[in-house]
Amino acid sequence: MTTDVRRPIAPRDLFRFRLVSDPQLSVDGSMVAWVQTSILAEANRYHARIHVTDVASGATRALTSWDLSESHPRWSPDGRYIALLATPKTDVPPAAVSVIGRGPQVYVVPAAGGAPVQLTRLLGGARDISWSPDGTRLVMLTYVDPEKGLEDLDAFAVPDDPYEKFNRDVLLSERLHWKHNGIGYFGAYRRHVAVVTFNPRVLDARRGDKTAPVRMLTRGAFDLSAPAWSPDGWTIAAAGNIAPDADNMRKQFIYLVDTEAESPASAPLVVPRELFGLQEMRSTDLAWSPDGKTIAVCGHDSPVMGHYGNQRIWLVDAASGHGRCLTAHIDRTIGDYSRNQDLRGYGGDDGLRWLPDGSALLGLVNEAGTTHIHEFNAETGENRPLTDGDSVIFAFAADTARETIVALRTTDTEPGDLFTFRRSEKRPGPMCRLTRANAEILDEVELAQPQRFHFTSGEATVEGWMIAPPRRKPGERVPILLYTGGGPGGMRAAVFVHEFQCLAAAGYAVVHCNQRGNQGYGEAFSHAVRGHWGDLDYEDNLACLETACDRFEFVDSNRKGVCGGSYGGYMVNWMIARHPDLRAAVSDRCMFNRYSFHGTSDMGYLLDRVEFDGRKPWEDLDTYLFRSPMTHFATVKTPTLVVHSALDHRCHVEQGEQLFMALLRLGVPTEFVRFPDEDHDLSRNGKPWHRVFRLDKYLEWFGKWL
Repeated sequence: MTTDVRRPIAPRDLFRFRLVSDPQLSVDGSMVAWVQTSILAEANRYHARIHVTDVASGATRALTSWDLSESHPRWSPDGRYIALLATPKTDVPPAAVSVIGRGPQVYVVPAAGGAPVQLTRLLGGARDISWSPDGTRLVMLTYVDPEKGLEDLDAFAVPDDPYEKFNRDVLLSERLHWKHNGIGYFGAYRRHVAVVTFNPRVLDARRGDKTAPVRMLTRGAFDLSAPAWSPDGWTIAAAGNIAPDADNMRKQFIYLVDTEAESPASAPLVVPRELFGLQEMRSTDLAWSPDGKTIAVCGHDSPVMGHYGNQRIWLVDAASGHGRCLTAHIDRTIGDYSRNQDLRGYGGDDGLRWLPDGSALLGLVNEAGTTHIHEFNAETGENRPLTDGDSVIFAFAADTARETIVALRTTDTEPGDLFTFRRSEKRPGPMCRLTRANAEILDEVELAQPQRFHFTSGEATVEGWMIAPPRRKPGERVPILLYTGGGPGGMRAAVFVHEFQCLAAAGYAVVHCNQRGNQGYGEAFSHAVRGHWGDLDYEDNLACLETACDRFEFVDSNRKGVCGGSYGGYMVNWMIARHPDLRAAVSDRCMFNRYSFHGTSDMGYLLDRVEFDGRKPWEDLDTYLFRSPMTHFATVKTPTLVVHSALDHRCHVEQGEQLFMALLRLGVPTEFVRFPDEDHDLSRNGKPWHRVFRLDKYLEWFGKWL
């Protein structure tokens, strides 16, 4: 007889997990490059290193041996080199403009192994790199001041003049979109397309002291993203909006850029050619067809749907700009919009891939808490799933022939790992595991197995999950926590959530659901809450909690708590204002006052264009205030922990401060946990010890009041 010696999982186990992300297959499908991120407790940071795995044998090696964190491995077309991004170390103090001086640079490493050679030293860094079809250039995005053009990283040195030296922390901005969560402050800098030349002789000679020539292809007071090479290498497609008032618009366009063009600061403005636009492109990844005649993109063209609308596949004629919707008949979103995972990291590519003959495309489909790879006929849009199961695939890669596919998959009880399978015209082959990044910690801890359940809320059928304490005693009744999700417009899904597992291990039954407003159940289901936050979504969350109390005999319905972050924090505030028998709450990075949110959030004004049909707060004060939990707070009595981050640009810290003040003035037991140097994504990629401290405070608060 064997005894299970597994122990309960705990917040500090965060340091034991390794994150797998960004799989990239070599052109022949024999090797996959991917990123493994470890968490260094003593340094309080993450360290990402690129690994290369032989698909046939599973043999894995690290690509480099240096100390810099690496990301975005990209194979050269001949398979001899891997380009990557890494951020050089610097002691120069930061300036007010966050996007300059500390961004990643482009490096190239022989695929067989060797020393990385640095190709760029750009003040605005490099992002979204990809090789030209002939392997002689890499396209990238870099931040530049349109008046200055490209600047060398040396320009970031601290000036000698005391006036300039002691005022470099002052931000100047004239634009509406002057900050972004996770990125920081823009100032005058804009995101533009540039190319860097690659000469193998530079790398082979190990001449890392000289960087490669870089040319700007675009310049101006606009931003571009997702550059993609045409098959002949003469054109780059990019997404963005170059209109003067683009910051106030959600609409995005596809633009074409001549790769032989150049836009130095002294040259006249180079304006990309507009090809095609959609009202919403949540994923701006662009995919050229093999013959170069068509560009595929995901989005929708409804002026009112915003983030609630289904992301559909559109095929755009590269010559005329005419676009047709390929998947209008599919009432699901294309791409991955699962949102509740806290051990995901960057993830990787979830965009479309063409088959070599142009007959079909591969893409991800959100479906009832799962995300899977589908194949879409390029003429009819008819689709067939290539993967299945209670899991989420949030990135995938394919070889040139689109026969070997590597998928990054997560389940309720496993963080992301790589799996490979063969695509077949009849039936896909079985999925074979390539990595076991977290085998050691998963063999050591006891995990709860989430259980799906369905319930009725009004006219809707809603899907929820119960994560029960794995060590509850027979007949024991345990407190229950409703975890309200962020969004809306995302999807709660079958993914591994360290936070849920820690709460369950501490003795709580944790429930959450895909309330109306989420993806995966059709556009009408998602769109049902537009402009009416706090109505149907509140009813669905409350029904989830009450159903769980009735259906699961181990739940103590007299000990109910609620917690959640972002839109989930908004819902926590709404629930404690309306539901008096909640005994404890944690409101994390919340929205409390929609009136002030409009002007303090990096996207508040764009969100309100959808929610309130463009009406500004001073034009419709009553609606903004009615939709603010603050307005309904007079009778709140639930002890509530307030968690917020000082650098949160999505839900500004003033939202948490207003909530904390209201609770104090009402005499409600409360405590404010204010992280000084974190943003909206603290729970997912904040400093490791801050993440542990946050979970400890959750457990401390619920332990006190439940």
